[in-house]
Amino acid sequence: MSTPWIAHLVNEMRRSVWLARRYWVETLLGLGFMLSLFGGLLLAVLKASGQSLDQGGADGLIVGFAVWLFASSATHGICKDIQQETEQRTLEQLSLAPLPLRSLLALRCGLSLMSSLLLTALTLALIVGLTEGRVHFSVGVLAMALAGAPALVGVSFALAGAMLMVKRGELLMVASYPVVMGLVALPAYPINGWAALPYALSAAAARAMAAGVQPELLSWALVGLNSLIYLLLGATVFQWASGRARQLGVLGHF
Repeated sequence: MSTPWIAHLVNEMRRSVWLARRYWVETLLGLGFMLSLFGGLLLAVLKASGQSLDQGGADGLIVGFAVWLFASSATHGICKDIQQETEQRTLEQLSLAPLPLRSLLALRCGLSLMSSLLLTALTLALIVGLTEGRVHFSVGVLAMALAGAPALVGVSFALAGAMLMVKRGELLMVASYPVVMGLVALPAYPINGWAALPYALSAAAARAMAAGVQPELLSWALVGLNSLIYLLLGATVFQWASGRARQLGVLGHF
C-alpha cells in the first residue's frame, strides 16, 4: 500500500474515533431508533400472524433485520459523506486531497463497513440467544453478507453522484431506505431472476445459511460477480457526475 493510502487510512481512523466520541449521543439515539423500528415491526407481524416468538415464525424476519442493518450502512455510507461535506462547505477542499475523491470516499466506506460488520455479528449472536439456537450464527453468514456489500457500495456511489448534480439530493437517500429493505427481503435463493438485482442473492443466501442451509459454490460466484458489476457501474457513474459537477460549477453547492 502506497504512502498516501496509509496516511489517509490513519487519518480516517482517527477521524472516525473522534466523531464517535464527539457525537456519541446522536449515535446512541440513531441505534435506539433502529431498534425501536424493528421492535414495532416485529410486534406487528407477530400480532397479525397470531404467532409468538417461541414458535419460530419470525426468525427469518429477525435475521433479515440484521442483514438490512448491514446493507443500509453499505448503501448510505458514501451518500452521507457527500451530504455532510456539502452541508459543511468542505466538499471542494476534500477534492484537493492527494487521493482522488472517489478513492477517499471508498476508504471511508470500507472503515464504516468494518464497524457495521462487527455490529451485525453482535446482533446475530444476540438473535441466537433470543431464538434458543434455531438461528445458526456462523462466519459464513457474515462472509456472505460482506461478499455482496460491494454491490451496494456501487449503488451508494451512483446515488452520491446524483446528489452532486441536484439540489436537495438527500431525498434520494431517504427514498432508498425502503428499496434496500425490499432487496434484502427478495426470495433470490435458490437462484432465480431476482438474483440479478444488487445484493438480493447475497441477503437471501445469508438468511438461508442462518437457517442451516449451505449455498453451493455457484451462489458464491454469482454474488461476487454481482458485486463487481454494480461496484464498477456505480463508481463510473460517480466519476462522471463529479466531473460534470465541476464543469457546471455546482460541486459542493446546495
